[in-house]
Amino acid sequence: MIRLAWPALRVWIRLRRGRMPPQRVPDPVWYFAYGSNMNERLFRERRHMTWQEARVGRLKDYRLSFTVAGGMRPSVSAPANIVPAPGGVVYGALYLLPLRKFARLDNSEGKQYDYLWIEAEDLAGNRLPVATYKVPHAAPEGRPGRAYLNLIREAARQRGLPERYIAFLDNVETRA
Repeated sequence: MIRLAWPALRVWIRLRRGRMPPQRVPDPVWYFAYGSNMNERLFRERRHMTWQEARVGRLKDYRLSFTVAGGMRPSVSAPANIVPAPGGVVYGALYLLPLRKFARLDNSEGKQYDYLWIEAEDLAGNRLPVATYKVPHAAPEGRPGRAYLNLIREAARQRGLPERYIAFLDNVETRA
């Protein structure tokens, strides 16, 4: 059923979010979450998302940043973003989402984000084609709010991300 509705959903997302999903998207879709969407409680309860499978994953040659482009309070809040960084790594959650859930997620992600279709790895070294989001243009870095960063830190611990990555998150300065 969702396959038949996909053309209309693409237009709806384009009108609401300013980005056009690709014509063809696999069903289900692997989604790489690196910010607050890693937090299982938030993802299930606030986003009403359920997945078919979840794993810990990493995206090589990127680093986590917090950019002031967008968020709930543009130029004040600094939501998570990823930026290219040769040799860098961003850890997160890999969710296998039914296409209808991916469309729901896509419709709720901020307008500042665009797609990044890339390959990620799970911790066993399996390479997976994933969809994730990033700010498509250079944006100044900022500091995340304490509550927002705490959601990410909580998720990193829940998911069992590597200790060095958790230590990195613990050292990120907040704005309040």
